[in-house]
Amino acid sequence: MANKSEVSKTGSVSKFQAYEKVDETQKNLKDTIKAKINRRNLSAAPFYMNGAIQINNASNVHLGNSVSIGNNPNIEIQKPLEPKPEPSPELTALFENEEEVTNLHRLAVDSHIGSGWRFLGQELAGFSNGQMDQLEEPFKANHYEFREVIYQLLLMWEGHCQTTPTVGRLATALWKCKMYSAVVSLLERVKDSQN
Repeated sequence: MANKSEVSKTGSVSKFQAYEKVDETQKNLKDTIKAKINRRNLSAAPFYMNGAIQINNASNVHLGNSVSIGNNPNIEIQKPLEPKPEPSPELTALFENEEEVTNLHRLAVDSHIGSGWRFLGQELAGFSNGQMDQLEEPFKANHYEFREVIYQLLLMWEGHCQTTPTVGRLATALWKCKMYSAVVSLLERVKDSQN
């Protein structure tokens, strides 16, 4: 009887090892199949064609330094607010300044106006987005400095202004657009010209 029990023990161990090998083989087979499927699944990887990249089923993709594409229009990029200057008699005099805008005034503000330049165009002369696109396009195509677009915007305002384009009107529009550093720069230019 002892031999029978040993045989049954040996037989059951042998069967267990056989089942283990079958399970391991099936697992290896599944892993191999998955690996082959993943290698052939091209839709999951970027597709390159003549220098272009096709991106599928993506959200909040960021390309380069400033281009952002996403499916959430509620996300707004926050830029730091400029410090608002304290009201002073000099600032009040700037808003009331009836001096005509000159090249010195344009140069004083053009480097302090940034991405909100379209708001300034709307505030100064009510320019449409189309008019501002037409203004911007030649400068983008020729890779001119951004400040040249601002300078040309100010010239376009002066050309379309039905009244005299004054320093006071420019300062008021800059203030309404919260371009305080441009207002401060304009104030310093006016002070320098008076001395």
